[in-house]
Amino acid sequence: MQFSNQIKARRKQLGLTQAEVANQLYITRQTISNWEQGKSYPDLNTIVKLSDLYQISIDSLLKEDTELRNYLEQGKAYNAFSVLRGLITILYGLFFLLISRLNDNSPITQFCLWGFTIIFLIVVLYGEHIKPFFLGIDKKVAWRLGHRPDQKRSLIGKSFTVLLVIIIIAMFVVRNNDNASHYLLTLALTIMGLADIFQKYMWKQK
Repeated sequence: MQFSNQIKARRKQLGLTQAEVANQLYITRQTISNWEQGKSYPDLNTIVKLSDLYQISIDSLLKEDTELRNYLEQGKAYNAFSVLRGLITILYGLFFLLISRLNDNSPITQFCLWGFTIIFLIVVLYGEHIKPFFLGIDKKVAWRLGHRPDQKRSLIGKSFTVLLVIIIIAMFVVRNNDNASHYLLTLALTIMGLADIFQKYMWKQK
């Protein structure tokens, strides 16, 4: 039995409504409905909670639904790539700060700067290209939302966004101060990198 049919049948067997299950999992009833219609899947942590709530084994929930297993595997791969991209972003921020302290006109410095810039852009663009596949959503939706339709930004995610906006505004304010601009740019890239590394905490179920 597919995951969607299995959780729907088990919920009815236990005499629970979608709203009651949603309240216990701290998500919306619409999310439960999407799972039961096969429109989306929960993450592994939520599957564990469902297993406890419905009193069925995780193995039972996973073994008969190939698409769900593939979805979880894709999620692991995407998380691993996000960590790598985050580390590269942070390293690029630190590298940019170091370059600002050196002779910007030297050929070696310029070569390293452009080399790191090209590598950084490739990593970012490649990440955006594969994101729709790993998240299992349409490319247009991915570019517009950047996350699964059944998720919303968490408090941590909102905090990171607000902090990044403040730093960008500060960069415009102190744009005539090269030292301050370099430090702020490094800080902005560090925050972006940390957001990638901890991206699974940036979003939560609706």
